[in-house]
Amino acid sequence: METISAHDIIYDRSLNPRLQGVDQDVVEFYATIYREVIWPPILVDRATKKLLDGWHRLEAAKRAGVYNLPVQWVDAKEEELFALAVKANLGHGVHLTKEERYKAIIRLQREAWTHERIAEFFGCSLKMVVNTEKAEDLRIKFKVQEHPGAALPTESLVEIIKLPQEYFDEMAELAAEVEAAPADVRRAVRAVKKGEVEDPQDIRRVMTDPEFLKTRKAATTPLEDGNWLMTFATLADQLENAQVTITPVEREAAVSLFRRMKTWVDRQLSRLGAEETPSLL
Repeated sequence: METISAHDIIYDRSLNPRLQGVDQDVVEFYATIYREVIWPPILVDRATKKLLDGWHRLEAAKRAGVYNLPVQWVDAKEEELFALAVKANLGHGVHLTKEERYKAIIRLQREAWTHERIAEFFGCSLKMVVNTEKAEDLRIKFKVQEHPGAALPTESLVEIIKLPQEYFDEMAELAAEVEAAPADVRRAVRAVKKGEVEDPQDIRRVMTDPEFLKTRKAATTPLEDGNWLMTFATLADQLENAQVTITPVEREAAVSLFRRMKTWVDRQLSRLGAEETPSLL
């Protein structure tokens, strides 16, 4: 196995696909065990001596006092170096995050790589590449409009573009407002697609509370075959028989509740084709 001196390696930060660069905690851990482990060779471009893979291992080796490292050479075109660095980091070590993968795809798209070439090189689906481009187009639109959604992670925008276009602005604005993580946006998008939420307030709740839909569903009593009418009538009888009175302090809340009840009754009767609806107030 050939080796290379750490002093001969060229560090080109633009070839490191990790958004945060080298994780010092990982380096520190690797350094403590470096002499006890047989490490895979680092990946270096032969012509330029630029490091493509092994950023953490190289830093750990130097901290452990090791300056000659096993190397695997690659002979590639300059335009392929970043793609090779990404591909190497997909298979081992500290794996790339979804956001880092999306950013890598965006960079190669800007460098005029075709969708098919990117998908084949990275071993990902063509749909992932296409969705990444759509998400970046949406970000550009938001930047032009000075919309807060422009600051969202690509991973969140990829979820948002799965909805009909009329949802884009509002969904992105809500996600930015509550600083939703991509997983929160994904949950909200799924709920909208299933028809579980429509109201912006409920969408916000879904983003901020992972248990919101479960809690609401559990709180809903299953009433079928007209049984809910009997339940409602029984409750009304109990209230009347108990001679419940409303205090002045409760009046505003009661009026609001009765108005909601009237709106609901009007809607139900309208569906039945009723010409007139009763007045509850």
